[in-house]
Amino acid sequence: MANYQRILFFFLGLILAVQGQTITFTTGLNDTEWKLVSSPFGCLFRQNIPLYGSGVFFREAGEDLLFYLETDHNQMREGKAALVVEAPDWKANALTSDLGYVRVRDTRYPVVVESIRSDRMMAELLDGMAPTFTRQAIYLSDRIRVRLSPAQFKPYYEQYLACVSGLLPVNYDQIKRTNIYFDNGQDELDAADKRLLNKIATYILTDTRVINIYIDGHTDDRGSRYENRRLSEKRADLVQQYLMSRNIDVGMMILNYHGERYPVASNATAAGRAKNRRVSIRIERIMDDPDDPMARHPDFDE
Repeated sequence: MANYQRILFFFLGLILAVQGQTITFTTGLNDTEWKLVSSPFGCLFRQNIPLYGSGVFFREAGEDLLFYLETDHNQMREGKAALVVEAPDWKANALTSDLGYVRVRDTRYPVVVESIRSDRMMAELLDGMAPTFTRQAIYLSDRIRVRLSPAQFKPYYEQYLACVSGLLPVNYDQIKRTNIYFDNGQDELDAADKRLLNKIATYILTDTRVINIYIDGHTDDRGSRYENRRLSEKRADLVQQYLMSRNIDVGMMILNYHGERYPVASNATAAGRAKNRRVSIRIERIMDDPDDPMARHPDFDE
């Protein structure tokens, strides 16, 4: 009986030891690798984390920096992970700092960090520190730690800055549907309108996937139908002519004018009429290439 108890306690001890362990995924001083994918549409800065997946900094054109973890085998339990900046093994005397908690989801992208803390993480890496995520495992009571290594970071950071300097001012989602608004009876573009159209033109000239540009003129319901139709035509033509002056191919542009027929707000109020006096611009492009790394990132707005 005593031997049986000793054997039982031995195996119980093993189980408790396994259940309480901390599993850390990271790289060392000599095996850390950063990869940068650059384009005018985004900068994707990735560190492969053996046996886990990768940590990714992503800066899309027209957006702030974000960080996310990517893995095909998420081991973190849903909830909140602690984000702490630690010293790497070769810098053990440096002080740690706490960056709070981040949400964990059971997806391919279990952690997404907003721009302010993503900027802080990048600054800490540049200073030789290691941002680390810690969360209870899905199974048992293990703790999962995923740590970025700052090794070899500085040379690639310079390349990242060069990529950022070459980004477009806007991305497709920001300009795929755009409205230019007009004062009552107006058919002129102001300085703000031209700045917006300049950004749209710059994007179109860069993105070879754009195939059509739909330009639709509208008015409020003040005035006769004939007058409104002519005014909406002038407004649509004005936008088209400006885009042509920015070297946009007229063959890509499809022009329509509707007068007051398609209001987006009530014409009973001044605010509603202001929304109806518009030229809408819709940009159509072919679907994203699924193999394009810039097209593979989480839905940050979920």
